[in-house]
Amino acid sequence: MDKIANLALSLKDELIKDRRYFHSHPETGWFTFFTTAVLAKRLSDLGYEISLGEKVVKADARLGLGSKEQCEKAIERAKKLLSPEEAKYLPYMKDGLTGLTAFIDTKRPGKFTAFRFDIDSVDVTESEDADHRPFKDGFGADIAGITHACGHDGHISIGLGVAKLIAENLDEFNGKFKFIFQTAEEGTRGAVAMEAAGVLDGIEYLLGGHIGFQAKTNRGIICGTNKLLATSKFDVHITGRSAHAAGAPQDGANALLAASQMALSMHGITRHAKGVTRINVGVLKAGEGRNVIAPNGYLACETRGEDTNLNEFMYERCMDIVKGVSQIYGVESKVVMTGGTSGADSDKEVTEIFYEAAKESPFIDDDKIVKELDFGACEDFAHFMRALQDKGAKSGYMMIGTNLKAGHHNYKFDFDEECLVAGVDVYLRSAYKLNGVKK
Repeated sequence: MDKIANLALSLKDELIKDRRYFHSHPETGWFTFFTTAVLAKRLSDLGYEISLGEKVVKADARLGLGSKEQCEKAIERAKKLLSPEEAKYLPYMKDGLTGLTAFIDTKRPGKFTAFRFDIDSVDVTESEDADHRPFKDGFGADIAGITHACGHDGHISIGLGVAKLIAENLDEFNGKFKFIFQTAEEGTRGAVAMEAAGVLDGIEYLLGGHIGFQAKTNRGIICGTNKLLATSKFDVHITGRSAHAAGAPQDGANALLAASQMALSMHGITRHAKGVTRINVGVLKAGEGRNVIAPNGYLACETRGEDTNLNEFMYERCMDIVKGVSQIYGVESKVVMTGGTSGADSDKEVTEIFYEAAKESPFIDDDKIVKELDFGACEDFAHFMRALQDKGAKSGYMMIGTNLKAGHHNYKFDFDEECLVAGVDVYLRSAYKLNGVKK
């Protein structure tokens, strides 16, 4: 093995320890207070310039916020978990402005390269079955209803590992580095607000990735992920008018029927000939009693498209349906955006960088290297990709292979931690290719 491989392998125990530490204390969306504070302390100790709060998140650009009470509860939980040195970062995160960036400058001319790692978990209660390793080995989620069931705990660990090795070998690099630890990836809620705060300013190359998904075997990799779908997440709140269902039905405005008609009509939207389109109404709630004309209704919806224009086509049709059905049933409807991201493809240049790094890595098998693959799903990273590509910068997204015990967002999700070393190795090799000092 070469120097890079040995550096990555030297962190194996630390990577696993970090992954399990973050796994045991999961946080969702804009409430990643504990995770952000721990990262801030660790990265600051490595010599990085840390940016937090309003410097990395534009408050009024956030989507899908929770309640003030949920926010305060998450802060109190974080305080109990953090050391005094870590807790000092909490005041910067008022009102849920979590996530951070870490910057380091070699003071030598070169590229400005950035890495993005997502840090939030999902609203799933983790399994406590005897065969579920996190529970069996004592690092299961310490809170009901939330768990790292998508692998972001592994991403945090990989990000810390890459940051550590770059900082400790800074004399071997030129240019500048930034690490973006993004909150609220789930539900595609965070990238827009971080980009609006200027976290991408000046970046020439942005590298990102995910463990698992289509890369489902150890020692495998997908180097260039394409067709990251654009999406819009939105809720529809319907206000009707209650009335006695038998005595005076003519006096009511039935929000339940309106909600049902909206759901059926949305799923009946004609698909587009120019590419993949999707629609889903995942939640429908309505009504108050058996003999009462339903005065309220609620839909949780999402559209997707192979590119931003196709997604916009679906979203606009949904808005037409909401407006038309509301008029027909005599109800009022309010649409609240809860998330969304762009569609994007990996730049060929970045795909080639990942590909060359994978071929050199002793932790990746040549016969398990897939150069390019269409994703066919959404990832908040795509907003960062598109924003940079529109400015002439380069970005790409890879998938690091790992054996999965269950699918993403499943309550028994777990992955083979060998992939952590492979992830660090490929990212670090890519950093050397972009910013390494030529010898």
